Amino acid sequence: MNPEEFFRKAGLKPRPLQLEAAKQLAEMVLSNPVVGFQAPTGFGKTITVLAAISLADAYPVTWRVRTHEIAKRIAEDCALLNFPFYIAAGREKLCPLKEEYKSNTYYFCRFLKFKCPFFKGLSSIKPENIFSVDYDQLLRKLKGTEICPYYAQLYQQAHVYIIPYGLGLSFDVNLEVIDEAHNMVLDVYSIPEAKLREALAELDIHYEPTGDLIQQAFIETAQMKIVELLEQGKMPLIAGRVIAMLARGTFVWREEGEIHILKFIRPRKRTIFVSATLEPLQKIYNIPVLEIPLQRKPEALIATWMTTRFHEWDYKMAKEYNDLIFLLRKHFQRIVVFATKRVARSLRTDYVEEAPKDWKGVFLLFSRGKKGEGVNIESEVVVVAGAPYLPPFIHVEKLGLTHDDVATITTIQNIGRTLRHPENNPLIILADDRFRKLKPTLDRYYTNIETDDLHSLDKAIQKYKASHPS
Repeated sequence: MNPEEFFRKAGLKPRPLQLEAAKQLAEMVLSNPVVGFQAPTGFGKTITVLAAISLADAYPVTWRVRTHEIAKRIAEDCALLNFPFYIAAGREKLCPLKEEYKSNTYYFCRFLKFKCPFFKGLSSIKPENIFSVDYDQLLRKLKGTEICPYYAQLYQQAHVYIIPYGLGLSFDVNLEVIDEAHNMVLDVYSIPEAKLREALAELDIHYEPTGDLIQQAFIETAQMKIVELLEQGKMPLIAGRVIAMLARGTFVWREEGEIHILKFIRPRKRTIFVSATLEPLQKIYNIPVLEIPLQRKPEALIATWMTTRFHEWDYKMAKEYNDLIFLLRKHFQRIVVFATKRVARSLRTDYVEEAPKDWKGVFLLFSRGKKGEGVNIESEVVVVAGAPYLPPFIHVEKLGLTHDDVATITTIQNIGRTLRHPENNPLIILADDRFRKLKPTLDRYYTNIETDDLHSLDKAIQKYKASHPS
């Protein structure tokens, strides 16, 4: 099958460059174990990748996604093409014992599943009776049985298994697609350190950290203690969830009353990374990337007189950031600000978990917060208040990264929350002089203009508004 035939059979009119991209991506998949596909929002990446997989005859595949909403969109495209699909879910939705084991479900299922009556029930499964399009339908079909719905997902027959980022099931597939790969490959999140102390107290584990890094051996000890308690019939209240979060991290460290977890993913099978912004993942993995050029680049103003660099951060610098927000309020009605928790505490605006439907004002999100993921925010301006660097004692060099790489990825992730659709076109404010250091990469995605004080930034904003009438 050629790409023209694929689109004709699907009843679709290809967008510009889709035919060429599908053909080239298929050739890359056949000759490389791991490849990347970078195309701007609105290009039609999903259909293009599905076409490429068909041309390469690479089905079945797993397709990892960030949210259930994206999973449904992928499923709609599969249905349009008459490709059998299945939307999978994790233990938190499917485990029949989740109410009994609560936050310990993961540990019981991973280490003690051979004691589980539902896991034992898999021996009586008849795959032809449970074929489903998603986990909800599967649950209905298994209602009243003693068959584990979570592991029963492995008996589904599909061309495309649409699964959450963190799902641990291993489907028998030829290829994996990682959607919005910049979100999954490098992820940093945090929990209060007090929550870790509470979890360890449940496990009767002494916690007196001697440094900022938390060692993996310490986390493994906590995991084994949870399993030991479960075998004794005891149920920790929160330890299971807290320690599981730590165990997923490549680096875990303490900083200002928070425990931060950096998760880094390496491909374990044939993979296509898909994103509008794969840089600098191309460098990290040293893979070939098919790149569709941007038709337009959003405009970004770099505030070079400001910084959140630790040793320069004081009340005077905090005032500079608050003055910036005050200026933006004069020009715009909807402003999104991304900041680290350290910086956010000094800003005269409140952290908001979810913006109202018709919101106005300042919407503050943490640069590495979970609430900053998966949001689709229509705004007039997005501010990255400080270059989001990790602490220097986190040796990302072990992962083949630099601290500049991590700051760049996080910046692109944050801005991307406001660029979900082709019609989204907010002004970008990069409020830290260190963004100049990141320009070689950021210039690929944004038209960057340097400003050296609040007055010159004001003039640049006025010029921008004159050329972008609302």
